[in-house]
Amino acid sequence: MFYAMCGPQKVDQHFGTHPNEAWWASQVVCAVVEDVPSGPSEDKEANEGERFYKFIDENGKERWIKSSRMLLSEPPDFGSDLSRTITAFTEVRIPYWTSQPHSWITYHAFTLLELDHGQMFAMCERKTDMLELVVGKVEIPMAFFKAFRAMGPGRNPGRCAQEPRQPVTSRISLRQLLGWIDGPVEERWVPYDLLKANCQHFAADLQSFLLDPAAPEHHSENPLLAAPLNWKEERASAMASVARNPKVLKYLPDRLRRDREVVLLAVSNDGNALKYVPEQLRADPEVAMAALRQNGYALPYVHASIRQRRDVVMAAVAQNGYILCYTVERHRQDRDIVLAAVRADAHALRYVSAGLRYDPEVMMAASFQNPLAVFRSAMC
Repeated sequence: MFYAMCGPQKVDQHFGTHPNEAWWASQVVCAVVEDVPSGPSEDKEANEGERFYKFIDENGKERWIKSSRMLLSEPPDFGSDLSRTITAFTEVRIPYWTSQPHSWITYHAFTLLELDHGQMFAMCERKTDMLELVVGKVEIPMAFFKAFRAMGPGRNPGRCAQEPRQPVTSRISLRQLLGWIDGPVEERWVPYDLLKANCQHFAADLQSFLLDPAAPEHHSENPLLAAPLNWKEERASAMASVARNPKVLKYLPDRLRRDREVVLLAVSNDGNALKYVPEQLRADPEVAMAALRQNGYALPYVHASIRQRRDVVMAAVAQNGYILCYTVERHRQDRDIVLAAVRADAHALRYVSAGLRYDPEVMMAASFQNPLAVFRSAMC
């Protein structure tokens, strides 16, 4: 199994029929945390989807918590816990510098959620291009949650600063939160942008939804509502709707989402629509290439069987150089792919292999595209 720098790329996962299966698999990481009697066993084979944390509780007792990552192709199913109500949230900030003033905006933000007045807790955050969710069993205290991450190593709770606790009276359930993520959040999800789409933006959107879920900005806009009434039965009408708005593909019945001509029309106009395409067509090279030529950011949604093919990667980075972060090491060592990436976006330098990062030709190509990005890369 391969995990790229920008997020998990699951190569052995069986997908279902959920319209957002590719997005959940590629952009969301979810983990469940629970108390366990002891830490990892020395004679047990390591599992990269599991992580163990050791805590000392308020009574001085040692406790082990296990975090288990879930493989997703749709919103996670937490059984009866989905009906639990979110009764409060707390924003947690991690300053980039230990001595910076509280008023500075240079911090990472994530949100802790209280369910049923503290019977359970959850954590939700954006980290680069990924949405991370952590849900705890009833015995996990809130204080521990500041250390958890759904993906990657944990964090130091001592660096975390809590904002005031905010009660939630909207009676939003965990199920409704996941429905919001599956709808408006997914539909408006864009690549990480320091100024427009970062962790603080997501935290603000999440908290706004919890406080006022009825606000118009927190609802999906089904583009088929404005389509002809006979769209369900007539392929031609579906084609016309997709041509006007490729996101219509998400709302089409399965038989039309599996129609190759409908799919090609959609991804040719919006490569990101590839995330709504059924699994077998995301493995179709022509469909994948049509999507990537329009939007290289669609690479995570390409089926794993062809995602790391050289021609597929080349098409993606030529359109969006930053997408190099989703590629395996051999592509980061490939001069032609690297040159195409930095010519499209010099910020891709941070993902170039060490052997090529300071290559004169690569540096020159990146400098022509964005000299400031080259300077920043040299400082890292």
